[in-house]
Amino acid sequence: MGDRADLLLTCSRAVRGPTRRRGLVEHARRTHGRPAGGFRDGVERSSHDRRRPPGRTHTSQGGTTMRTHALRRTLVSLLVVSASAAALVPAAATTAAAAPAQCRGPQSGVLATLNPGQRLDPGARLVDHVSTTELVMQPDGNLVLYALGTPGGYKLPLWASGTHGNPGAYATMQDDGNFVVYKKDGGPTKGGALWHTNTYGTGPGTGSVRASLLGGEFLVEGRSANPRWSTRSTERQGWFCSEFATAAEGWWTGNWAQSATVWLVLQQDNNLVIYRKRDGKAIWSSNTYGGTRRVTLQMAPKDRGDLTLVEEGRTTARWRTGTANNPGAYALLQDDGNFVVYKKDGGPTKGGALWHTGTYNKV
Repeated sequence: MGDRADLLLTCSRAVRGPTRRRGLVEHARRTHGRPAGGFRDGVERSSHDRRRPPGRTHTSQGGTTMRTHALRRTLVSLLVVSASAAALVPAAATTAAAAPAQCRGPQSGVLATLNPGQRLDPGARLVDHVSTTELVMQPDGNLVLYALGTPGGYKLPLWASGTHGNPGAYATMQDDGNFVVYKKDGGPTKGGALWHTNTYGTGPGTGSVRASLLGGEFLVEGRSANPRWSTRSTERQGWFCSEFATAAEGWWTGNWAQSATVWLVLQQDNNLVIYRKRDGKAIWSSNTYGGTRRVTLQMAPKDRGDLTLVEEGRTTARWRTGTANNPGAYALLQDDGNFVVYKKDGGPTKGGALWHTGTYNKV
């Protein structure tokens, strides 16, 4: 908690430029992942149905044949009815397939909330209900949102108020809808505000005046004409599935995902970076930092399996995996630290990798 500038970033930049974080994060390797050996194609194919030959007709000991015209008519009738019924049953369901849970958009859960009048004093924290993120009012005066790794281990800064250097500062959710970081001796009637969300007003706002933490994002709902303020740091699933992709499922800057060993972050500076959890070191990046337009990470159906970073308002990709013309392909952030684009029927145990970051041996 006392690392001050080491643990904190200026405003919302978790890592700037070539992924620098003072004393914490080394330069991200400016490498572009390439398919490499070690993957095997072993997709199992379903076996075909096999029909048994029809049974023979038996006769009694006296040689009297059991086949009669009446029985034959009955059997023929039954076969006709069975065939008609089968024709009424479609070979496969015609309803559209639902997107697998892994392919859907932002995660959801229960809000961890600060209501009007509540505050975060130095050292206090607001932790989400699944313990993946926490908002900490640090003793040095900086308000920081962290992604949590292993208990007691490294924490990845996702956002900061940039108010370090003010020991004793505190944060409070005000009744007027504003969320404010004040100096030690400051307050609503005294002044001394160091930072605020600019969501104050006299209107009803969204109807719920509060500050909340949910799914990696710190959100303030106030009373201003534009009552919502957010860190834009939503935690996403570690899957990208092109056949189910919609605009809502693309990543905006600030979004992130995690596996057992790494975090994947689309930073505010437009760089896509993989950090390992054990020490916070950057082990791969897309090398796309900078620019005046923010980017989105998407695997749109039109790209047919290509994972791309596209600037807002433009159609040309700033970065891509080069895996187009593979309908149904998907990308997966794995527990071994690798970020991989697989063929439709591929996977970690099946092979079929089209592209990967090569970070499976760096965690």
